[in-house]
Amino acid sequence: MQNEPGKKSQSRICIISYDIIGKNMAGPGIRFYEFAKILSNHVDVTLLTPNKVDIDTEGFKTRQYKMNNYKSLQKSIENSDMILIQGHILYYFPFLKNYKGRIIVDLYNPFNLESLEMFKDRDMAERIRIDGNNLNVLKLQLAIGDYFICASEKQRDYWIGMLNAVGRINPYNYDSDSTLRALIDVVPSGIPSNPPLRSNLSIRDVLPNIKQEDRLILWGGGIWNWLDPVTAIKAQWEITRGRKDIKLVFMGIKHPDSKLPEMRKCVEAIKLARELDLYDRDVFFNEWAPYDLRQTFLLDSDAGLSIHHERIETEFSYRTRVMDYIWARLPIITTEGDSIAKMVKIENIGEVVKYEDTHQLARVMESIVVNKSLREIYRKNLNKIAPRFYWENVTRPLVKYCVDPYYAFDKRKIIELIDLQNSKISKIIKNNFEGCANVLKITSNKYRAEELINKNDVGRIFDLEIDGDFVTGEDEDSRLDEVGILKSKMIQRTRFDGIIVNNAFSKITPKFFYDLTNVLASKLKKEGLLFFSIPEKRGLYKLLGEGKKVDKTSVVIDDFTIEFILKNAGFEIIDRGIWSKIEFEKEGSAESEIGEIYGKNELFELFEIKLNRDSFKDLKLLSRFDILESDKLAEDKTIRGKLRKYMYLLTSMYFENLRKSYNESVKAINNNIQVQISNEINELNRKNRERLLLIYFNIFRTLYNEIKSLGYDISSLREVLGEFKPKTRSGLNIDIDQKLEVLLRDFENIDRVMGLTVSNKYYLGKKS
Repeated sequence: MQNEPGKKSQSRICIISYDIIGKNMAGPGIRFYEFAKILSNHVDVTLLTPNKVDIDTEGFKTRQYKMNNYKSLQKSIENSDMILIQGHILYYFPFLKNYKGRIIVDLYNPFNLESLEMFKDRDMAERIRIDGNNLNVLKLQLAIGDYFICASEKQRDYWIGMLNAVGRINPYNYDSDSTLRALIDVVPSGIPSNPPLRSNLSIRDVLPNIKQEDRLILWGGGIWNWLDPVTAIKAQWEITRGRKDIKLVFMGIKHPDSKLPEMRKCVEAIKLARELDLYDRDVFFNEWAPYDLRQTFLLDSDAGLSIHHERIETEFSYRTRVMDYIWARLPIITTEGDSIAKMVKIENIGEVVKYEDTHQLARVMESIVVNKSLREIYRKNLNKIAPRFYWENVTRPLVKYCVDPYYAFDKRKIIELIDLQNSKISKIIKNNFEGCANVLKITSNKYRAEELINKNDVGRIFDLEIDGDFVTGEDEDSRLDEVGILKSKMIQRTRFDGIIVNNAFSKITPKFFYDLTNVLASKLKKEGLLFFSIPEKRGLYKLLGEGKKVDKTSVVIDDFTIEFILKNAGFEIIDRGIWSKIEFEKEGSAESEIGEIYGKNELFELFEIKLNRDSFKDLKLLSRFDILESDKLAEDKTIRGKLRKYMYLLTSMYFENLRKSYNESVKAINNNIQVQISNEINELNRKNRERLLLIYFNIFRTLYNEIKSLGYDISSLREVLGEFKPKTRSGLNIDIDQKLEVLLRDFENIDRVMGLTVSNKYYLGKKS
């Protein structure tokens, strides 16, 4: 539903900037600052930054968070409806994965590709560690996001591929919008609609060695390792051989964010400028231009440079400095290979040069700054395209989403299931804990568990949120230490009338449960209540690179052990339960259903067909199937492709071989065999057809087990078998709880990453 024109939505968004925002800021900070200004016209905006903002923030609120204190950020977002995140913010604040509202992820910067070049000088072990961290952060973002934005259609193609890899391109998101624009859309960096203004200062006040008559070529922005300042400086050196009135200015060499490492390319550029005797004479390096002062640099320049190497990063980059050039109507000189270069060529707003071609770059730089009529042509074209990049225009998809936010359609199914499970637990807790003076609630996801108990039903509620990685080790000694940590957090608290432990621990061993139960018992008053749910952890663990082989005997705790430990700790079990759910069919179920169709004796006979070779010397029957080694099948690697080709190719190949066998049989009958043998052939024909059906089912069963872990809808695969429908074991209708349980299978990856566990069973005990 769209808001009325001019009416501000009641939605609240927190924009969490990992980058510094203020008078000195780089591309990511500028992007989020402009987002805040535009969105503040439509929704309630709070901009969260790692620094104290010292720039105009009219229309929206700002708050500072601390990198080493997650509570400073958690408190700011707890009342918001949605958050907008980017980059490594999830690395420093992983609790955001459990955020209960809508999550917008800005993917405009493929930092994983940048890092390949940025840390190229590090040792290989360190590079692999950094790359692994980047990939984990990206997969986490892609798994939890409700809406994604990126800077170009080229980037969108890249991110759709990655979204597909983590299971987010699925029937639910596709059915909601077959273009997938409802899931991921393009929001490039933009420019203000107001033209840049000159200040009292000029670029010559900042860099006094530049003369009034000098013509300036601007490198607008920082010098990063994936860019190519060296070729630009060499080109400038060539220009100085013929004339001295063209200068090259680097607008910023010292990033305002101290977290970023020193750039190797920046050091190389300054060193080369000194070696060629160009430093502070023909090539100038400014530390960093404040956000407002950058307008002066742009207006005093004659052309803008964006020069880079041929790298994979180039193909998916979006140079925000070029947006500044468009804003100031500066002719653009850029290297080929990225989406900006294509735009420059198509719109005729500058020149595109080849990678590391010093001579071509020198000629282009000189011709543009000298040829006034050429610059005017470029500026006229820049005037035409500039409105396309006004912030209020490029942010339309983002504004549309924020005014009417929604959960991603696949995530919505997961959340429905979690809410349903919580409603069950809440009912149990309400019926037993009502009237308690104080209750301790222990959970791994405070947001998901906050509605378990109504604050009006009890006196006080104390929350203790356990880190999702609280219990990770397989070593029993480490588990004991973790219980000790939990005990230290509880030791100074009062004794409780009730303790609720809901989905707090992902792995529970007998020893861990024993130690934990005794700690909890020590903090309960006499006849105090303990509710303990046993979580069922779901997710494609191996697919996400975190799968480990574990000794199941040390992880699984059975019902008998749970009850024994609870009684030993002084608890009387007053209630227990197991959530009803649909389980996957067990191995061997296909044979049993086939047996129901044919009867056990007939099924047995299908494998006991024997031929007397003495009577059928010339009869050649198909004795084995090498279909799985067929080249045709090897071409299609998809699961659905395999299944389709198994069904149709197997049928055609089987009957072709059967036809050949029958031809041989007819020859044998005509030449050597009595007519009465025809009855045997007819019987063989019937049994072979039944055998084919059994082969279908065996293949289906094998693929069934393979496909189910990938989250495909198995019921749709059954339709491939056509009219053949095995008998079901019961005629019971599936209720809504079970339907939601089935839906959960399709989103195991999202479930795992968000930490959305489902209670498998629960125990309610009273301390005696």
